[in-house]
Amino acid sequence: MNRAGEILSNLATFVLALVLAIFIWASASETQDPIRTRFLEVPLDYVGLPSDTVMVDTDLRQTVQIRLEGPDSVLQQFSPVDFTATADLSQVPSGTRTSVDIAVTSTRSDAEISFITPEQVDVLLEHQVARDIPVELDIRGSVARGHSQGEPLLEPASIRVTGPESVVNSLNFALVTIFLNSTVETLVETSTPIFYDQAGRVASVNALETSANEVKVTVPVEELAGFADKLITVAWTGEPAPGYRLLSVTASPPSVLVEGLPAQVNRLVSVKTEPIDIDGLTESFQQSAALDLPAGITVDPETAVTVNIEIEPILTTSSLNRIPEPRGLRGIYEAKVEPEEVRVVLFGPLPVLDSLAENDVRVILDLFGLEPGTYSIVPEVDVPDREIEIRSVQPSVVQVTISEAPANTTTSPDTHAIEPVVPVAANPLIDGRIVSLMGRVFCYPIGSIITMFYQGETCISGGKTG
Repeated sequence: MNRAGEILSNLATFVLALVLAIFIWASASETQDPIRTRFLEVPLDYVGLPSDTVMVDTDLRQTVQIRLEGPDSVLQQFSPVDFTATADLSQVPSGTRTSVDIAVTSTRSDAEISFITPEQVDVLLEHQVARDIPVELDIRGSVARGHSQGEPLLEPASIRVTGPESVVNSLNFALVTIFLNSTVETLVETSTPIFYDQAGRVASVNALETSANEVKVTVPVEELAGFADKLITVAWTGEPAPGYRLLSVTASPPSVLVEGLPAQVNRLVSVKTEPIDIDGLTESFQQSAALDLPAGITVDPETAVTVNIEIEPILTTSSLNRIPEPRGLRGIYEAKVEPEEVRVVLFGPLPVLDSLAENDVRVILDLFGLEPGTYSIVPEVDVPDREIEIRSVQPSVVQVTISEAPANTTTSPDTHAIEPVVPVAANPLIDGRIVSLMGRVFCYPIGSIITMFYQGETCISGGKTG
């Protein structure tokens, strides 16, 4: 008996040790790879849709959420592609909203799906039908006076619409709107139709299939007998002032609708205005003009014709020779310029160029601060600001030699002393003294009235004593 008790006691101890070992192993395993919960979004597929049936709902649920439970290392290996969520529509009746169960299956078995939301989805199926919706035309405005409107043509005259029965049957017509604005010729336009339901409200066909998205509208327009649109010809007399030219003559509107006997209207090429006098004009102008209509031809009395006459100066070139004028040279120096003349080519309105005076165009040489020596100076051309353009200056650079002016004193026979002559290359009227430039003698009135003699030349100067 004691031996049997000892065996039982040892067996109980072994079992307890095994249980504790398993518990310890399980606890250690769970600590290293704990049991987790994970949620996934799985795409929802609708299957089994009966033929000739469509789903009316356009905002049906597209995904379902599932909850997985299992070891964390296993759950991390799952993705939505491992699951398939389906809603079977094969037994759903047409015309009645029905709740359909959602079934989720997995290609793997090492994780448990503990929860699905939603478990059902509501759907509404309807028979798919096709129906021809007539196209109606709304014409706004009218054709021009003297014209007639023919029977419009619509292509297509109806549009086949395919979709759920309730939506298609609610449609009434499709409307196309065309605008006529005094149209004078056949109008061809393509327009997008707008669908209306039986209650006269705008209906959306975005979820429907249509045989055409646009409608071509042709509205025939013809001239009535005895009416015609004729061009306006402007008549004028005279010529613009010399130096000006006639640029253009236009009429607004360019044509006018005339009425008369058909044969007379057909012979008429254009309608002339009464002559407009442009003789001696120098500027563009605009004025109203009366029409010179043949007998038996009339126009709408409300038609006003405006004539635009454009006149502009003739643009040309002019070549001038000018002696350069040194500026800024000190009085103790003289300057020699080579060449002695500069050619200036101007471009601008002919009347302006013809009216230029001698002093209006001047060639200036800036010698300010220069000491004796030889310099290459770029001439500066001074012209009036009257739309004149300087095209060229020849030569573009002149050579200027600056040297000290020689001292020169002279006593006249009548004992009147003459101050030394100071030759300069600038404006000869400097310091009120007699100066010499290029062999010529100039004087400037600064003293009392005196008779002075210089190299046989007599200079009479008057004024107050300086």
